[in-house]
Amino acid sequence: MKKIFLILCCLHFVSFLYASNVFYANGESTKKQIALTFDDGPGAATEEILKILKDKDVKATFFLLGVSIQPKKQLVKDIYEQGHQIANHTYNHFNFYKYKKDDIHEKMQEELLKCEQLINKIIDYKTKIVRFPHGFSRNLAKQIAKENEYIIVTWSFGCDWQTKLSRDEMYEQYKKNIKSGAIFLMHDLGKNKKVVSFLPQLIDDIKKEGYELVTINELLNIK
Repeated sequence: MKKIFLILCCLHFVSFLYASNVFYANGESTKKQIALTFDDGPGAATEEILKILKDKDVKATFFLLGVSIQPKKQLVKDIYEQGHQIANHTYNHFNFYKYKKDDIHEKMQEELLKCEQLINKIIDYKTKIVRFPHGFSRNLAKQIAKENEYIIVTWSFGCDWQTKLSRDEMYEQYKKNIKSGAIFLMHDLGKNKKVVSFLPQLIDDIKKEGYELVTINELLNIK
C-alpha cells in the first residue's frame, strides 16, 4: 500500500510540473524529433508549403494570425484537414515588447482570444498553443497563457526574416541547427521564395540524419 501511495504521489508531482510549465523553446534533447513551424499565415507561401509537406509526408505546426485568417479562411481548413497542427499567433501581431500602455494585460488577452474564437468558428477547434508575436515570453505572457490554459512555444532557431541572407546561406543556417528537440521557425505570410526553394532539401537532410519531423503537440507530448 505504501509503495502504491508513493507511486501516486510521484505521478501527481510530475503532472504538477507539467501543468506549471507554460513555456517551451525546444523539445527533449534525448528524442530525435524536430518540429517545423510557420508563423503569420495563412499567406502567399502557404499553398506551396502545404504541397511540399504533402509530397514529403511531413506534418508541421502553423501559428495563424487573425488578420491573415480573415481573407483566407479556406486555407485554414486546408491546413487542418491535411493533418497539420493549428496554433494561435494572436490577432494583430502587436509587438508587446514595445507596448507601453497600462492595458497591456487586457490587450494581450483580447488578442489571444480574438484569434482563438476566429479559428474555432472556422474549424471548430480550440488550440492550446500560442506564440506571441516577436517571441514575447515575459512573465506577463506566461501569466496570461496560464490563465487561459495555453502553453507558450517559441523556437530554437529561425532566420528566414533576415533578408540579407542569400538562399544558400539561409539554408545552411537551418541545416547547421538540426538537432534533437529543435523547433524551426519560418514564415508563410509572404511569398518567401527562399524557404520554399530549400524546404524540400532541408526536410530530406533532417530525415537522412535520422530525425522524425513532428508537430508541436508530438514534440512536447501534449495531449
